[in-house]
Amino acid sequence: MAVEKMTMMNVIGNVSYVDNVLKDLILSGKVDLVSALSQIEENSFVFNVNDKNLEKAIDLNYISTFPKDKAYEDLLKKGEELKEILNIKSDVNKSSFKEELDFSKISLELNNIYDEIKKPYENLRLLKEELSKIEKFYNNFSLLKDLKMSIDDLRNLSYFDYKFGILSKADRIKLKKNYENILAIILHTGSSEEGEVYLVMYPSSLREELNRILRSLNFKEILLPEEYTGTPMEMLRYLETKKIEIEDKINELEKTILKLKVKYEGIVATLVNLLYIKEKIEDSKEYMARSKKFFYLSGWVSKKDIKKMEEILNKYEGILTMYKGENETLDLTPPTKLRNIKLFRPFESLVRMYGIPSYNEIDPTPFLSLSYMFLFGAMFGDLGQGFILLLGGILLAKVKGNKVFGGLLGRLGLSSMIFGILYGAVFGFEDIIPALLIRPFENINTVLAGAVAIGIGLILISYVYGIINSVKRKDVKEGLFGKDGLVGLLFYLCLLILIGGKLLGRTILPMEIGVAIILLSIALMIFKEPISNLIVGKRPLHEEDISGYYIESVFSIIETLLSMLSGTVSFIRVGAFALTHVGLFIAFETIGKLIGTTAGNIIVLILGNIIIIGLEGLIVFIQGLRLQYYELFSRYYKGEGKEFKPVNIK
Repeated sequence: MAVEKMTMMNVIGNVSYVDNVLKDLILSGKVDLVSALSQIEENSFVFNVNDKNLEKAIDLNYISTFPKDKAYEDLLKKGEELKEILNIKSDVNKSSFKEELDFSKISLELNNIYDEIKKPYENLRLLKEELSKIEKFYNNFSLLKDLKMSIDDLRNLSYFDYKFGILSKADRIKLKKNYENILAIILHTGSSEEGEVYLVMYPSSLREELNRILRSLNFKEILLPEEYTGTPMEMLRYLETKKIEIEDKINELEKTILKLKVKYEGIVATLVNLLYIKEKIEDSKEYMARSKKFFYLSGWVSKKDIKKMEEILNKYEGILTMYKGENETLDLTPPTKLRNIKLFRPFESLVRMYGIPSYNEIDPTPFLSLSYMFLFGAMFGDLGQGFILLLGGILLAKVKGNKVFGGLLGRLGLSSMIFGILYGAVFGFEDIIPALLIRPFENINTVLAGAVAIGIGLILISYVYGIINSVKRKDVKEGLFGKDGLVGLLFYLCLLILIGGKLLGRTILPMEIGVAIILLSIALMIFKEPISNLIVGKRPLHEEDISGYYIESVFSIIETLLSMLSGTVSFIRVGAFALTHVGLFIAFETIGKLIGTTAGNIIVLILGNIIIIGLEGLIVFIQGLRLQYYELFSRYYKGEGKEFKPVNIK
């Protein structure tokens, strides 16, 4: 449950097996690559120069970037086209990558398969296009089947042109009203779903005028190809025969392609997977450098994965691997790799929404996980409704792409169930099981006071986290004298004790001592910069305009005081939502009773539970997140780290 310790790995190897080295590192998913050229230029790529490594050192004089081989791109397009042709849905399978990567062999095999499959597929595609045209023309001639004259007779007219087309009902009415003004013969030849079909014959000299009139009537022309002759019925019989002939050919080709799919499906999937890894290899080379004989690779790995890296790399002869100690990598900030137990892992997504922890910062995931589950359960405590959330989370986690949110929902549902047992609530009813702790609606003041007490406890823990983070960052100013540091914690405790004593009517800490500590804390927070610079021996004591610094410091004290009080009171919403949860169900229960029928009452209660689970559950989820981000994270967590992103194949 921490940020994993990282080390910089530098690798030098023979350039002839660079692809296979990269393939193994990519499949391991444990290396976050950085620019090897930058490491070399900054003299960070250091290795022992002895007789064994002398050639590697000399070859550094010929260092350059790694050229990108784009030969795979056209081949990958062919592979993806084959997957589409054969309808191969397989995902990337890492078992495909066990053999050494031989691009020339992959290219030869895939091209041969492509040539064997492409020809019948192209024939099939062309036949389907032809069938589509035939079906279109068949539909067109079907609209004209009542016409007894030959199409050739119309085409052979010397002084007249013709058009077939469709008019809607509204346009037919317009046509009838203006028929005497149109110099054309208009014959009804059939009906379709779009409207009525007409043959329009008009003098060739009036072509432009008739086209204008027909456009105004939204005349949808039916086009007849020149190669089709005879009467519409003759054409229909011809097209029917042609259609059957083409369909037979299509069936034969589909059977051929199906046989080819059975024969090549696994091989094509494997070859395409190898091309995916080749693509990732070429992308990874952008981070690498090369000389005449060697490649140079740099990347972050977790210290616990060093043994695994040795197992991967030692099988390559003559490879040189170096790991930098933690003190040697301060010039380049390591990325952050989170390591949490299964219970906390889904909550990492909430941490990432705020920001990735810095390498020298405590991972807030465990604290956030426990406190968030506690707050959600306290606000949404119900055994039955919590079970629905748990069940929904389990089912959602099985859906691809929703595993994290499903896990999050399931854990919150479990917390809701636990608090439901403590509150004695099952689907809103409080008379089914006894309350093991308290019934919120019967103890309103206790619930609200308890919510504030919980908030105080969480805020105090966040102060401790903040101080530890400052120590890890070696930040004396904020760790000792900052508003979220040791002095800020002392200031907050004194305020709590004095205010708590007044509310309880008891003297916990004498007022004079309390006020003195508060004033001392304020003074230390105002003068934190010169004091901390004095302690660490830094000059000048003030890094900016002195008057501006002190004016800003005084106003920041007021802001600190207000944020402490408002942040503490803000947790009263935990109790308020616990009460609202009960009150909302009582409202639905009352509505159900007013309906007066058992069936109506049951329907209202079911709808009420659905609304409570959906709407109130969402509100509580957001409010719990708000408390984490604004009242807790703001006191101890910066989230300015860079996430560990290993190169991998997905």
